Amino acid sequence: MNNDKLILQISALDKNILLADGFNDAVIGITYRDDELVALYSKDKIIQILIHEQGMTFEDAVEYFDYNIEGSYVGKKTPVYYSFYFEDEESPDEWY
Repeated sequence: MNNDKLILQISALDKNILLADGFNDAVIGITYRDDELVALYSKDKIIQILIHEQGMTFEDAVEYFDYNIEGSYVGKKTPVYYSFYFEDEESPDEWY
């Protein structure tokens, strides 16, 4: 499913759902947090977007994501971010 259709379906389920500006390609679905329907994003895809579209290094992209995106709480509809990365892996930057 293309992400534009996914975003339209998510918006149809809940018109108050919050989306992260500029990261539509990173939306992977919806989930619940504290009984609220919220958008679910791929942290890995957001970091790829920051590297490839914003020209950041891997380290800068991770720092930017951690502080400015995942670290931003904008209310009960704040999106959830999911990563397939595990702390014990040696070279996560090879994924990007």
